[in-house]
Amino acid sequence: MYGSVNFWKWNFGDESVLNDTSRLKNATYKYQNPSLKTVQLIVGDSKGCIDTLTRALSVSEKPLLQVPFKDTLICSIDSLPINVNSTGIFNWEPNINISNTNTANVLVYPKDTTKYIVSINNNGCISKDTITVNVLPFIKVTAGLDSTICLSDTIQLRVKSDALQYQWTNQLNETISSVKNPFVKPSGNTTYFVTANLGKCQDRDSIVIKTVPYPIASLGNDTLICFGSRLQLNATITGTRFQWFPSLNMFNANSLQPLVAPSKTTRYFLRVTDTLGCPKTVTDSILVQVAAKPIIFAGNDTVVSSNQPLQLNAKGGEFYQWFPITGLSDPSIANPIAQLGSTIDSIIYRVRSDNGNSCYGEDFIKVLVYKGGPDIYIPSGFTPNGDGKNDLLRPIPIGIAQLTYFKLYNRWGQLIFSTNEIGKGWNGIYNGEQQPTGTYIFQAEGKDFTGKIIYKKGTAVLIR
Repeated sequence: MYGSVNFWKWNFGDESVLNDTSRLKNATYKYQNPSLKTVQLIVGDSKGCIDTLTRALSVSEKPLLQVPFKDTLICSIDSLPINVNSTGIFNWEPNINISNTNTANVLVYPKDTTKYIVSINNNGCISKDTITVNVLPFIKVTAGLDSTICLSDTIQLRVKSDALQYQWTNQLNETISSVKNPFVKPSGNTTYFVTANLGKCQDRDSIVIKTVPYPIASLGNDTLICFGSRLQLNATITGTRFQWFPSLNMFNANSLQPLVAPSKTTRYFLRVTDTLGCPKTVTDSILVQVAAKPIIFAGNDTVVSSNQPLQLNAKGGEFYQWFPITGLSDPSIANPIAQLGSTIDSIIYRVRSDNGNSCYGEDFIKVLVYKGGPDIYIPSGFTPNGDGKNDLLRPIPIGIAQLTYFKLYNRWGQLIFSTNEIGKGWNGIYNGEQQPTGTYIFQAEGKDFTGKIIYKKGTAVLIR
């Protein structure tokens, strides 16, 4: 070639890609896979002359270099073997405090933290990697501050240390764990010892875990009270703080024996906590059922002839008890028969009853003892003004076993009221209208306990 070279074209012979050419004078190319390649270089000069150079190229695989770790930690008085898995010509740098630098397996004993560079040459292909050996003059282990937990709870022990090996034991020298931060569940107050090792360097520390029982709250069994009654709650606790809720209708809520007077069925809760180291809270509850008192009706006050039987008839309950038992055939039933002698002028009976839930209701009935009779007494007048006093005109049977009828007529002879029920009377209203003040005629007939007919007729005055 006689002119100056001004043209270059490289063809690197890589069939796996399309861009394996270059027009640079000094070109570089990176093959992805090992193989045999044919490389061609075409050059040209300013005169138009061209020349071609072809060479065979063997592409070898880069050697695989496998180090056991990237960095590690040793004590300053220790040595460390490092074993590399690879084949080729080895070289380790720096060549300080190291033995067998031209082998895969070396022994290092640095006094300070050192970064080692290992390289391997396989047929001119070189791989490199680094291993950092951190050096500590000594190690320190800290088990942490003593702690208190709830009995039967689990706690994780946490240490601060650069050691690589740990051994936990208790005060009985029993092995607990070889984990750095183990979970433990002490059955009582326990001292845990931790031994930390980094090669020949060692340190030891301990921690005390104190256990405190859980708080206890006990309110007993659910119960029942009557409406309007009070109940004293009795709590048994193990703990230092407690709180009742709800506190509505509760007296002495700061006491373990408060009084409650719920107006309806209520569940009371007691929350207990312990400030001695067990932060857990326990709660117990008691259901206080509120039962309504039965409304008992003993009957209207009445009059009876001496030595004549009187049928009492209480209503509204299930189980009954009459007081006093004077003259009663059976004081434990709803409808005993009373028979009072002439020595008694009057008596007030109290009847008490419940509905099977221990809630009692009671009522009273006054019985006047009439020395004569039998008879039917009708008041001479009444005042139906709604004040609850003398609002009804009704017959009062004395020694009468059965009321045949009680009838009322106005001044025109018109029947305006009739009944055969003892205790029932007229309220001064006829056909939905209040009747005027005036005199009304009555008729009454009944039978005594011997069957004798008693008849009464007369007048009564309606007063407004």
